[in-house]
Amino acid sequence: MKHVTASLVSLAGLLVLTGCGQSPTANSTTTDPAAVYASAAGVQSQTQAMPDEFETTTYEDGTLAKADMTDPSFAVIKSGFQTDADIRPAYWFRLIRSHDRHFDVQFEHPDTMTVVARVHITDRILGTFNVVTRPDTIDGQIIERTWIKKPLADTAERNAVFARHRTNDEDAAGEAEDREDGCKDGWSPWRLRQTSGTEITSDGGTRSILSVRIQAGDVDFTVTDPLVLVRRADLARIAPGTPVEVTATTGDATDVVVLYARWGRMRMRPGAAPGEFVGRFLAPEHYGLRHIAVNALAHGTLFTDNGPYDSKAWGIPFVIGAVAAQP
Repeated sequence: MKHVTASLVSLAGLLVLTGCGQSPTANSTTTDPAAVYASAAGVQSQTQAMPDEFETTTYEDGTLAKADMTDPSFAVIKSGFQTDADIRPAYWFRLIRSHDRHFDVQFEHPDTMTVVARVHITDRILGTFNVVTRPDTIDGQIIERTWIKKPLADTAERNAVFARHRTNDEDAAGEAEDREDGCKDGWSPWRLRQTSGTEITSDGGTRSILSVRIQAGDVDFTVTDPLVLVRRADLARIAPGTPVEVTATTGDATDVVVLYARWGRMRMRPGAAPGEFVGRFLAPEHYGLRHIAVNALAHGTLFTDNGPYDSKAWGIPFVIGAVAAQP
C-alpha cells in the first residue's frame, strides 16, 4: 500500500494562507478548499491526478516471477556475461511490500500574477528481491528450484516545478480555467511546468550509472543526471512504432543491466566498450508520456545466493506522439 506524506502539509491539508494562490503560513487551521488547493496539499493532489507523469513503478515486477523479454537483434549472449555464477537464475522479480511518498514543497512568487511550487519527491520502497533458480542435476539427481529472497530497501528521488497564475474572470477562458480546480478564487489550477527523471538507489548501494543514451529516428539524446529539470514541452518526442536503442554506461562491466518499461523488461547486452550495455525495443503505439528505467544490479545480486541486493536505477521520461517534420 502506498502512503503519502508532505513536509509542508498534513494529510488533512489543514493550512491557512495569506491569500488565494499564496504560500502557506506556519500556524494554520483553515479548511477552506481554495486555501488548501493553493498550499502544498494542492500540489500533492495534482501529482496524484497525473499518474502517468509521476510513474514510480516502472521497474517493479509485480507479485509473480517473470522472464525477461527477448531482443531478437541479439543472436547470442556474449561470452563473459554470466561469469562466476554460483546459482542459475530462471526467474527473478521485486516484491514491494510498502511504498511511502514524501513531498518537500517550496513556494516562490516571481511576480504578483504567479506562484511557483518547487517540489522534491522522495519515495521509500521496501520489499524483497526474489530469485528463482533453474532446476539442476547433481550425480544424476534433479535438484528442485530454490527461491532466494533478499531484503530490498530503495530510495527514489525526483524533482518537479508547478505554477499557478491569476485568471481574468471577465472572459470565458479565464472563467473556465478558474473553475477547473473546483475553486473559483481567481487563480488557475497548478500546471506542471518542469519535470525530471527519477534516481533510485538501494541502501548501501555501490552501483553507478554514468550515462544513458536514447536513439530513435531523428531523436538522439544522452542523460548524465536524471534529476535535472526539463520543461514539459521540451521532453523528447518519439513517433509510435519507432525502433528505439538505449545505451547505458555503468561503472562496472560485470553489472547486470536491465531495461524496464511499462510493457515489460529486457536484459541489456554488453556493448562495444567495457561497462556499456545496449537494449532495443519498438516505441508503443499509444500517445502520451512514458517512462523507461535502466537498472544496474551487482552481479552477485542475481547470480549468488548470499550477495546483497545492490541496485541503481534511472527513470527517464519521454513522449510518444506525432513528430514535427524537419524543415
